[in-house]
Amino acid sequence: MKVISIANQKGGCGKTTLAVNIAATLSNLGNETLLIDLDPQAHATFALGLSGKSSEHKTSYDIFRSRFNKADIDFDGLVISDREKLSFIPANMMLSAAEINLGGIDGAAAILSQTLAHPYFEKYAYVVIDSPPSFGFLTLNSMYAADVILVPMDLSYFAFNGINGVYRVASLLNRETGRSPSIFFAMNLFDSRSNFARKIEKDARSKLGEYLLSTKIRSSVRLREAASEGKTIFEYADESPSASDFINLTCEILVAESKKTNAIMKEFMLHAPEAGAVYVLGDFNNWQKTEANRLTKLENGHWSGHVTLRRGKYRYKFLVDDEWIHDPENRKVSANGYGTHDSIVKV
Repeated sequence: MKVISIANQKGGCGKTTLAVNIAATLSNLGNETLLIDLDPQAHATFALGLSGKSSEHKTSYDIFRSRFNKADIDFDGLVISDREKLSFIPANMMLSAAEINLGGIDGAAAILSQTLAHPYFEKYAYVVIDSPPSFGFLTLNSMYAADVILVPMDLSYFAFNGINGVYRVASLLNRETGRSPSIFFAMNLFDSRSNFARKIEKDARSKLGEYLLSTKIRSSVRLREAASEGKTIFEYADESPSASDFINLTCEILVAESKKTNAIMKEFMLHAPEAGAVYVLGDFNNWQKTEANRLTKLENGHWSGHVTLRRGKYRYKFLVDDEWIHDPENRKVSANGYGTHDSIVKV
């Protein structure tokens, strides 16, 4: 079984559209697939036509309720299997109670993963999880269970803020559990006619390298219509460009996850509690100041950001409120042609 988690702390980036239609693609390719709605807003539940019935059915909340009630789960009553090779666990607002009741308990982030280890789920080749727009208890469960984390990026520079968050949460989970899922990014709601869209893609490619998948999910009325009808894109318009986009994206995910990459995601960090803005610039991004290279300020006064680097040696510096400084935590420096020094990173 392979578990694919769709996650991003930013709302409105199309997580549910990806989750529903990637799951549908996998099932259309002949794989027994399970889609889990782990978002209290239950958008995936609505997108599969269960909007009026979710309160009458067991939901993903019952997975967590069974833990604090110390009760067995009725899997047959939980999983809906009314589509060929595509099963589904719906959600409702009660999921919000799971975080309140279990969020502070040791090992709570592993509840979903432990549930999927039950023999009942052995029949599924793939599990796709639609996560809520936050990095709280439910998304931690989604990421903990994942073999692959797919992060949708919409046409907004706010999408770059989510990149750092995903990697920091993944790093925390790795330290706590030893699990290290593959992380990929996909351009979603993409409008190729827009110059701004092409610039966003260029900046994202510079930052993420081969971790940004080539296939883009184009903005489409058909996708919105399908969701409003409670159908997957294949049930609604199987010969549409959107259906082709999802076939291409899903196949690319499967290929990318199975091969080794020649690049690593490097974290850059600087303690600058009084700074208004911090960028990391270097050979790896042609020393160009863009929002893609802006670091995110953390609560402890540190600024952090992630950049994809291929194997090699690079010069870099931080630009702190228009002042250049080298990395004070990196002893490897080299003189430059401006009478100062650059920090050196080798990967």
